[in-house]
Amino acid sequence: MNYTKTIVVFLCLMVFLRAESQTLNGLQNSNFGGVHSVYSNPALLTSMAYKRHANVSTFGAEVNTNLVSLTAPFTLWQAMNANVPAAYLNDKGKVAWKNEFLQGYPVGFDGWAFMGLEWRGPSYAKRIGQRAVWASHSRSRSNIAMKNVSDATFAFARLLLDSGRQNKGGLELSQSVDKPFSFQANAYQELGASFAFALVDAKKLKVSVGATAKYIMGLGHVSVITPGFKVNNYVGDSLVIQNSDIEVSYSESQVLQRMMRGIIVGGLPSFRDIIGSGVGFDFGISVEGGKGGSMVQFKERWLGDPTVRNYRWRLAASLMDWGQVSYKNQVTTFKMSNTTPVTFKTDAAFLGAFAQGSAEGFAYLEQFARDNMNYSKDAKTQQITLPTQLQLQGDMRLMSRVYASFHWQQSLVAAKTMGFRQPSSLIVSPRIETKWLEVAMPMGLTQDYRKGNIGAFVRVGPVFLGSDNFVTNLMSNNIKGINLYFGMSTSIGKFKKK
Repeated sequence: MNYTKTIVVFLCLMVFLRAESQTLNGLQNSNFGGVHSVYSNPALLTSMAYKRHANVSTFGAEVNTNLVSLTAPFTLWQAMNANVPAAYLNDKGKVAWKNEFLQGYPVGFDGWAFMGLEWRGPSYAKRIGQRAVWASHSRSRSNIAMKNVSDATFAFARLLLDSGRQNKGGLELSQSVDKPFSFQANAYQELGASFAFALVDAKKLKVSVGATAKYIMGLGHVSVITPGFKVNNYVGDSLVIQNSDIEVSYSESQVLQRMMRGIIVGGLPSFRDIIGSGVGFDFGISVEGGKGGSMVQFKERWLGDPTVRNYRWRLAASLMDWGQVSYKNQVTTFKMSNTTPVTFKTDAAFLGAFAQGSAEGFAYLEQFARDNMNYSKDAKTQQITLPTQLQLQGDMRLMSRVYASFHWQQSLVAAKTMGFRQPSSLIVSPRIETKWLEVAMPMGLTQDYRKGNIGAFVRVGPVFLGSDNFVTNLMSNNIKGINLYFGMSTSIGKFKKK
C-alpha cells in the first residue's frame, strides 16, 4: 500500500469511526428556524415566526482535519464549469483524479481531526397565548475528535495500515508533554422539552427567557488521553515503548455500531440500546429592541411576514448542554504507564483483536498493560461530560428582508476532560429572508478558531440545504474538510387577522 492510499484508508476509517455534532449556522440564525431555536438558545422560541412549527427530519455531517487535504492543480469551480487545464483531463475529456491529489502535511504537535453526525428527529413547538412557547424535540449525536496529534503519531498510524510495514524501520514516535494527545469518540440520543416566556413584550422592547431539560441516553464512549509518550526502534512488527502515561476508557459492547445506530438509519431513539443515562440542561435569555411587539404582529398579519418582524436588533446568550452521561458498569477505564522500555508487537493477534471490534481491541491492550506495564483499573462509574458551550448571538435588521447576525460559540470542555466536545467558532452571517425563500452566507472562524470558512444556506419553503464551508471549498484547490446539512421543517397553522 503506497503513501497516498494509506492516507485515504486512514481518513476513511476516521469518517466511519466517528461523527460530530453540527452548528448548522445558516439555519440556527434564521427567523424561520422555528423549533430549531432550542439548539442554540431556548429563549429564542418566543421570536419564532410561526404559531406552530415542526421539524420533520434534519441531518448534518462534517469531516475536518489539518492532517491531510485534497490538493489539486485546479479548483472545484473549474471542475464544475469544465475549465480544467487539458493536462489534467483524460482521453474522454473528463477530470483525471489522481491519488497524488490527496496529500499529508507536517503539523508538528498540532494535528487534529474532527468528524461528526447529527440527526434531529421529529420536534414540535407551539405558542401558548401571546408570550409563552413550549417545545418537545429529539436528537441523535455522535462525535470523534483528535487533538494534538504529532507528525510521528500520524506516521505510525499510516504505517500500521501499510501492508508492507514489515520492511520498514527506524521509526521514532513521540507526543509532547506540553500538548497532551486526546482521542475521544462519543454518541448519545436525547429527548428534550423546552419552555420560553417573554417577561417583557412592549412596543419597543422584548425580553425573553427559556430553559430546556433533556434525558440523555448514552450509546457508547471511547477515549485515549495521554500527557506524553515515546516509542522508537520500530522494526518488523515490534516497537519499543520507552516511556508512557496513558488513560484508556471504552464501552464493553459494540460501541462503534451503537454510535452509528439511529443516525444512519434515521430512526427514533431506541431504549433497548441504552448503556448509559443522564440529564442535560440549556438556559437562555434574549433581548430585542426596535419598533413593534408581538401584539402588532397578531393584529396586523399572521406571523411569517418579514416586513413586520418585531425587532431591529437582538442580543441573546445561552448556556447549552450542561450535564453528564453515566455509564456505570458498561465502561472500562484503566491506566497504563512505564519508565523502562517495554516491547509491544503489532502482529496478527493485535490487528485481529481490533478487527473483531473496538471493545475486543482495547481489551487486548488492557491485557498487555496488565501483564507488562504499571496498570490500574478504575471501577467507579464513568461520567462523560456533555458538550457544554457558552453561546452569544446577535442580529440586526438592516432593511426589510435583509439581516446580519453573529454567532459566537465557546466550548467549556477541556481537551483532557472525558467528554463530548463541540469546537468553538465565531460566525457572521448576512442573509435575505422571506416566508418562501431565504439565502445566507455564514462566514468566520471554525474548529476552535483555526479555520476560516465561507458557507452557504438556502431555504425554499420548508426545505433547506446548507454548508459552513461550501464557498471556501468551491473556490479553493486545498480542501481539508466537508460540512453539509439538510432537512425539512414546516409551519402548522396561522395567526388570523383581527
